[in-house]
Amino acid sequence: MQQLCLTCRRSNRATVPCGLCQEPVCKDCETFIEPSSFSFLKKTPEVLTHTHYCQSCYENSAKAALDAYNETMERAHDIYFFFNTQKRPPPIIKKARLSETVENCGDRDETILRLAFFAAQDGYNAIIEADITSTKVRNGKHQTTIWRGTGTPAQVDSVKLEKHNDRHNQR
Repeated sequence: MQQLCLTCRRSNRATVPCGLCQEPVCKDCETFIEPSSFSFLKKTPEVLTHTHYCQSCYENSAKAALDAYNETMERAHDIYFFFNTQKRPPPIIKKARLSETVENCGDRDETILRLAFFAAQDGYNAIIEADITSTKVRNGKHQTTIWRGTGTPAQVDSVKLEKHNDRHNQR
């Protein structure tokens, strides 16, 4: 006996179960979310651990989590980033108690973005005292580089920072 697709109600199509409600959904009606879409999250919420969703479950559950993730990623791109080698500290309003650490990244930019994502996720607008290092790893004849980073999320006074940068750039 063939199963009816929950959305289009056709029975002559191959179906997969929705990850949340387990109802059959055909390939034309399903919403597919790649598991790597949330790779920056420390812990993926249960609602996002599935790959196949019916339209109803996607709209009611997964879409909100996906939108929140994408909003956090957009904020991460706007995070101020200060290395521990900078001479003048930024104007800090609030600083997190614990540093963030990122291990086993593919490149330097990914390491920085992951640290920024964690800061944005916690409501901060900067990473301070950042240290980014690389290690060369040899696997037989192949050599690759693995990146590691640490930094402390902080809230900096962006108005003072912009004024300071404007004065410094005029010199």
